[in-house]
Amino acid sequence: MDSVVRHTQLPELESPCFVAAWPGMGSVALTAVHYLKEKLKATLFAELPSHDFFSPSGAIISNQIILPPENPSNQFFYYQSPDRQRDIIFFLGSIQPVPHREHDFAVRVIEFAESCGIRQVYTAAAAPSDMDYRDKPRVFAAPNNPDTLKRLLEHHVHFMGDGNVAGLNGLLVAVAGQRGLSGTCLLGEIPFFTAQIEFPRAAIAILEVLNPMLGVEVDFLDLEVYAGQKDQEIAPLAELLVKEEVEPKEPEEEKPVPESQAEEAVPKSVRLKVEQLFRQAEFDGSYKSKMRLKEELDQWGLFDDYLDRFLDLFKKA
Repeated sequence: MDSVVRHTQLPELESPCFVAAWPGMGSVALTAVHYLKEKLKATLFAELPSHDFFSPSGAIISNQIILPPENPSNQFFYYQSPDRQRDIIFFLGSIQPVPHREHDFAVRVIEFAESCGIRQVYTAAAAPSDMDYRDKPRVFAAPNNPDTLKRLLEHHVHFMGDGNVAGLNGLLVAVAGQRGLSGTCLLGEIPFFTAQIEFPRAAIAILEVLNPMLGVEVDFLDLEVYAGQKDQEIAPLAELLVKEEVEPKEPEEEKPVPESQAEEAVPKSVRLKVEQLFRQAEFDGSYKSKMRLKEELDQWGLFDDYLDRFLDLFKKA
């Protein structure tokens, strides 16, 4: 038993599966796993201290006051099935580890879960695309071995082919494979513009695939209601994007701007940095790079200028 993990009790579990989630795009992973954990009334039984893997990088403001930094939570929960055929261990992490410590942290999590008897690992993530937010999201599966790939053919999933899954939601499955554990990451499709907005419909789609694999049944009523509320928030943004792409405004007559004023408005160094960020996003194809680019464009009010080129990054992916 990993002595670093603090546990209040050690339940006796039968062939437990391991289901883990960290924050990610669209909040898909955390929404899905947290909802399932709550519906099954899973019990907290262990926690992994975070001081070796996390460091505050910002501050939260509440009621005009900056709050002291809080320690991230990394908690293990267990669920005992009524027939005791297949139990479940859940893990929920509140933030991703600091750079270069992700692998060590994933190993620590897997070691403890393995000591509890797990042989099967599941995680969740998001798969951005140009889908219409009103359509049913597809679910993509990324297993860590060919045998699991064959078994997944029995479920209504698509397959990633080539690509990457950023963060612990992908890395944990890879680490599980290193230790001889079967693992699968289920990725729910989201509209690319909801990368930083909650998109619960993808979480529902994932649970519709995951629950039969786990042998559990839960209703999605609460999550469906929440998804409907989020749709109302997403709709205006979707309409704006459609208007930009399908019904572009007539170009207005532009008055010449002196070059000195244009450079003063957006320094040449910023334009160069934007080009570097575009090259980085095109090279590694990671969503982290794309979001870093978007932050820079938003900061200087340049997003509209580069909108088509930014959207092309997702189309190519």
